[in-house]
Amino acid sequence: MEESERGLKILVRILQRRRRIFLATTMAVTLAAGLWTVYRRITSPVFQGGFSLLISDPINESGGASAEAGASAISSVARNVISNDVPTLIRVLESRSVLAPVFTALQRRYPELRSPDVTVSLVTADPTQTTLASGVIAVQATGSSPELVSETLKLTEEAYLKWALQQRRVKLTEGVKFLDEQAPELQARSTELQGQLERFRTRNNVLSPQTEAAAVRSQAEVLSSSLENQLAERSRLQQVRADVAAGRLTARTFTSTAGDRGKGESAGSGTSVTLDVPNQPLLTELNRLEGEIAEARSIYTTDSPYLRNLLSARDQLKPALQRKELEAVDATLQQLDGSIAALRSQISSTEERFRSQPGLLRQFEDLQGKLEVAQGNLASFQSTRDQFQLEIAQNNVPWKVISPAEVNPSPIEPRLGRGLLQGLLLGVVAGGGVALVRDRLDHVFHTPGEVREELKLPLLGSIPYLSLFDELPIDKAFPLKDLDNQQTGMGGYQRFTYQEAFRNLYTSLRFLNSDRPLKSVAVTSSVPSEGKSFLIVLLAKTLSELGKRVLLVDADLRKPQVHYRLGMNNLRGLSNLLTEEEPDWRSLLQTVPNHPSWQVLTSGNRVPDPPRLLGCARMKQLVEDIAASGAYDLILYDTPPALGLADASLVAENLDGILLIVSLNKVDRQLPQQTVARIRSSGAPLLGIVTNARRDTGDKNSIYGYGRYGYGSSTDGDSALDPGTAYDYYNLNSDAEALETTGVATILPNKGNRKRWKKALKNWFQG
Repeated sequence: MEESERGLKILVRILQRRRRIFLATTMAVTLAAGLWTVYRRITSPVFQGGFSLLISDPINESGGASAEAGASAISSVARNVISNDVPTLIRVLESRSVLAPVFTALQRRYPELRSPDVTVSLVTADPTQTTLASGVIAVQATGSSPELVSETLKLTEEAYLKWALQQRRVKLTEGVKFLDEQAPELQARSTELQGQLERFRTRNNVLSPQTEAAAVRSQAEVLSSSLENQLAERSRLQQVRADVAAGRLTARTFTSTAGDRGKGESAGSGTSVTLDVPNQPLLTELNRLEGEIAEARSIYTTDSPYLRNLLSARDQLKPALQRKELEAVDATLQQLDGSIAALRSQISSTEERFRSQPGLLRQFEDLQGKLEVAQGNLASFQSTRDQFQLEIAQNNVPWKVISPAEVNPSPIEPRLGRGLLQGLLLGVVAGGGVALVRDRLDHVFHTPGEVREELKLPLLGSIPYLSLFDELPIDKAFPLKDLDNQQTGMGGYQRFTYQEAFRNLYTSLRFLNSDRPLKSVAVTSSVPSEGKSFLIVLLAKTLSELGKRVLLVDADLRKPQVHYRLGMNNLRGLSNLLTEEEPDWRSLLQTVPNHPSWQVLTSGNRVPDPPRLLGCARMKQLVEDIAASGAYDLILYDTPPALGLADASLVAENLDGILLIVSLNKVDRQLPQQTVARIRSSGAPLLGIVTNARRDTGDKNSIYGYGRYGYGSSTDGDSALDPGTAYDYYNLNSDAEALETTGVATILPNKGNRKRWKKALKNWFQG
């Protein structure tokens, strides 16, 4: 269930991302399908008509109100049909043999006609029903003209009625012949079975085996019940004997009935057995001695002569009483055992008599059943023969037309509504397929949300696309004053936008770790040319303008970029600190012009093995010394791409964390996943991701919408806003800028828009 929901969410995101091409394809296919439906309805319409037939006559099928059920069964056999097999009946009615007269007549009237379109379908209350004895079928005809359809229906109606009448005559004639052949054999069979039943009764001296078997069975049940009672009484006596033998003397008397019946006795006769425990006075005396002994034990010691006399008298009285009681119980048990043995003998004799009854009963019922079937068949045959002869004399048509032939004056095919609906469904499927193919061929991230959901990491910042960056030589050096000079118009607005983006990134870094503020952070990417070095320079610039003390360390010893972009020399730098005995790292720092709080440590001279230097103990000590100096609010390390190289992970091991730059619409979406796995496997702390839009996608939501609130610039490092120089985004001083901002210039036909139109159209289909 979760997999299906995840797949559905992915599909929805793809359709949303490619909504333009999806909608365009859907509308185009739907429109084409609608036009094709209209064309077919005009050039090749299809008309339909039909009539209904009652395919059986319930009165004739039942054989009349006085007919018996057996006669109906024989009638069905004689007609060689029990119920109409619907698929077979339809196949026959559609066959050439039945419709041959229709085709012949139509070809005489319409020589150009080859094969009229005639279909037969069943109409029943239950669509799953495959057989019926009485029902309605609907005959339909379709064609290119109403006249042809009407003529076809009339000829088909005549052909079906004629065929039904012919089939009825054939079946009735064959049925009478079949009945005449079977009647003599049925009569002889009935006479033979009557003689067999008479001989059976004489041989076994029995009139009705059922009655005899019931009587014997009743007698056996009575005897079994009596035996169960005797066995229960015997168990009671055995319990009494066990109590007496254990010394629990008692005086109990009960009477049992022992079934001691002779052959001529009734089921209720028996012998009464009475148990009378003797010597009630002795038992009374024993109970008195037990009481005195108990009282004496509470008064006298065990050596008292009085207590010993009482015990001696009890011991002499108790065995005699116990012996007499056992003798009485044993005598009663012996008498009861004799009664039980007699009952068992009677039950065995009765069951032997009952076992002989089922065989006789089975033979009797078999003969009687055969005789009843034979007599019933004979009567049914005679009744059915009379019925068939009556039906042949009446010569009625078995089928009836209950709905005359009618032709719909309006075409039924093609249907506009259904054609448009099918076109819409086909368009949706085609649009979805085109969108999926287009998305499958596009292996890059498009929005920051996609990156966050795919990588499952915190999204710390999103750098939007700004046309201002297209005008800068970002591959090499560019003067920072070019950015600072963009004060008005769209340039000023874009400058304000990227500043706010980097401020949000810094805010995310500040609140990422509440226990200890982040001091040292490395920045890397998956592959080269993702704008990593360019963004880290802009981040350091923005923070310095906020008054933050920033140190930018170029830890990319393979292809350093920071000194190019800032126009600084790279004679000595980080590599020199790691390979030479430098007095102090502060001596190699360079301050960025016009940014006193921003210092840079370049990469230095090229080295043959950068990972060895970046992973050495001296590098760790250098990072710790810079962080412990307290001279900077944030230390940024520019590192090589992390995928395929160990430099970034080696540097990040000694820092508070590492940031991963992911370029939108550029880098393959599998590469950042591999980069994240590589960083985590190295043990370096991965803080989160920062997205970078490398090209214009036409999505204005990716631009920070601060234009409504005004923007400006200031040389003051604490703030980039100057209320005195603020402008309203929608009310710029320049008319040309106002037209461009409000979107009017984007639709006016001039040379400046052609490039914009081309890019917008491309982005629209990619959307």
